[in-house]
Amino acid sequence: MPRNFSFHHPITASMHYNRAIICFQNAFNVPDGSFIFYAALELRICIERFLFEYLVIMNTDESKIEKYMKEYRIKSLSNAIYEAEPEFDKKLEYTNFYLHCIGSNFQIKVPNTNVLNNYYGKLGNYLHNLKRPADTIQKPEWWDEFINLLQETRAYLFEFIGVPRAFFKMNEKGLELYQAYKDESLIKEEIQKRILEGI
Repeated sequence: MPRNFSFHHPITASMHYNRAIICFQNAFNVPDGSFIFYAALELRICIERFLFEYLVIMNTDESKIEKYMKEYRIKSLSNAIYEAEPEFDKKLEYTNFYLHCIGSNFQIKVPNTNVLNNYYGKLGNYLHNLKRPADTIQKPEWWDEFINLLQETRAYLFEFIGVPRAFFKMNEKGLELYQAYKDESLIKEEIQKRILEGI
């Protein structure tokens, strides 16, 4: 029999993060620990979505976005980011330099995909059928390690979820200044001067 569901389930990285926090807060009111696992799942999906959103922010080609939609492993999504923009880290670093030059207090946090991949894998280890209860759910130490992992992952993701993300395309002059920044062919003061002249 058909049902008229009207669930509201936003799928942004920040919403997955928020749901993980809600699950974690509820966990200590539910004796079977189920909300701990739900929190882990939401954090894991948050990491996937976070990297996918960067691919969208970078204005990646639509045909490639369709291809990347099938990816969920963090290593694959990280590779996709560097395939779309091989100098992803350096360009974010330059973006922060640019923002500093124009007097902005806002700085973009550069994600470490190796750290994200590590958290993603560790969270995934808890999201399988547990075959040895005596070594897992029946040991307080096991729960302590699980909860510590959730708190550590949450703290790392907070650095990114709490601030806007950005990535901008540079025109020809901007690319020239970026190249000078990257290979240090101009001192930073001169690059800043040229940035301000172009505004």
